[in-house]
Amino acid sequence: MIHVERFDEKKRPKVGVSLLVVREFDGKPHVLLGQRKGSHGEGEWGTPGGHQEFGENCETTALCELVEECGPDIKVSHPRYLCTSNLTAYTDLGKHYLDVAFVSHWISGDPKLMEPEECTGWLWHPMDSLPTPLFAVVENLAIAFRTGQPYFA
Repeated sequence: MIHVERFDEKKRPKVGVSLLVVREFDGKPHVLLGQRKGSHGEGEWGTPGGHQEFGENCETTALCELVEECGPDIKVSHPRYLCTSNLTAYTDLGKHYLDVAFVSHWISGDPKLMEPEECTGWLWHPMDSLPTPLFAVVENLAIAFRTGQPYFA
């Protein structure tokens, strides 16, 4: 029998959903990232994403967060499951998430800064040369995109 030490039952992980948006420039994949403000990971580069709402499926969360954060003009392919990460990098700040990530390919439109209190702006970055510092889950998304690895502890 395995003994597992339980922590404060009132503190439970939340579900976050990330969307890796990929666009080709000169035949090379680039990803959409914004520098975070006003929350855990401030100053770090992250993808569009956020909390899953009650009764919402993960694909809907991913697309809703994209529109909320980048505007309605950006069009992407239907989200495809990418990976799941047990995000514990910010537990010292009281944050623990199970992050469910999806990937979509850019179709058209330019991202706009819709939530300036949460992000400095959106830029396309080459997948093989991502900016630093990265929001803790983004490296996992890049690895999953390249290798197909589905889970990160």
